[in-house]
Amino acid sequence: MGLSFTLLGSSSSGNTTLISDGTTHILVDVGLSGRETVRRLRGIGIEPEGISAVVVSHEHGDHCRGVGPFVKALDIPVFITDGALENSRIIMDSRKRRRIVAGKCFEVHGIQFTGFSVPHDAVDPLGFVVEKDGIKIGIALDLGYLSNLVLERLKGCDGIIIESNHDVQMLKAGPYPWALKQRVMSRRGHLSNDSVAKFLENDFDGYAAHVILAHLSKQNNLPELARLSAIRALEARSRIAHTQTKIELADADRIGKTYRY
Repeated sequence: MGLSFTLLGSSSSGNTTLISDGTTHILVDVGLSGRETVRRLRGIGIEPEGISAVVVSHEHGDHCRGVGPFVKALDIPVFITDGALENSRIIMDSRKRRRIVAGKCFEVHGIQFTGFSVPHDAVDPLGFVVEKDGIKIGIALDLGYLSNLVLERLKGCDGIIIESNHDVQMLKAGPYPWALKQRVMSRRGHLSNDSVAKFLENDFDGYAAHVILAHLSKQNNLPELARLSAIRALEARSRIAHTQTKIELADADRIGKTYRY
């Protein structure tokens, strides 16, 4: 078996992704509570003791609030940058900590991770490329725009998890204070449906079998809007270069599908 991924949850309420090669199971972010993370893992037949490591993208609570409680009784490493650890509320045994930096690879039982910098209002926020046996999965959540570095890292991925956080018009007309709206729309905020559509039409290499739209805002987006925007963009691209890529949506509050490669 190569690699698989399952989104256990993806929204402002909590983001947690399981990466697996069938034997080694790794969590990328634990934004769900520790208890809920355990419940959802058991929902797909994995006990918490079966997790080999936790990898943290950045310090915002919806990506790391459950890290401390989840690993408290487990003898597993937590891979996290200096900035994310120092600015988070994670409480854990310091012996479990493994230092990571953007651009440097690290391995967990043969599964290779490479963190890459993303533009977001956090300290050293990272996206990840995960690789094993020629299979590559790209994870790009919480970023204000798709930099050239991000575009390069997403090339050649068999599966891509990318945020499609908000519909711009819904956000502008919605209940958020104007300062928060500006933050979300900024180049260090979150990707809109339009941004993802532009990527799919103009910069996507067409290689991935699946592009998963994740981290959809419950207040400022609708799943139908995100999906339709992405599908139209992919169809426009397909008139130029054929692709068999499927657009799928992460579920905010439930365990998602498992994608195997």
